[in-house]
Amino acid sequence: MVNKEFPIPTKICLEAKQFMKHLLKQLKDNGINVTGLDHGCLYLIAWTFHRLVRATQKIEDEGEIIKEVTARGNRITKTHPAIKIEYDSRAQLTRLLVEFGLTLKSSGRLEDAKQGNLFEECPPGLQKFRIVKK
Repeated sequence: MVNKEFPIPTKICLEAKQFMKHLLKQLKDNGINVTGLDHGCLYLIAWTFHRLVRATQKIEDEGEIIKEVTARGNRITKTHPAIKIEYDSRAQLTRLLVEFGLTLKSSGRLEDAKQGNLFEECPPGLQKFRIVKK
């Protein structure tokens, strides 16, 4: 069986590309052999992280609460719809990362997290998107 390197999707945002490069390096450094069967899951991880980044940026730009005027002219205040996208993306990304043993619990790295050195290798600019907080 020929193992082809995973092609990072070209249409995802820069942050998602950086995340995927870092993720693939971590897999390689930890001796996790990525086969063609894993490419579908990696593709989902890439696009899920892309959605997470875009939703987070939208919330940062527009705020968590938005005001709208209804068709009848009533003013309403509601939670930004991107919050649900961000929440759902985080949950899906966590489930996908478990598949590769890349969460604290699935990798057994809880002690590293308690000592605060788990995210030191995270590429600059991506720390705010980390799934598990210190």
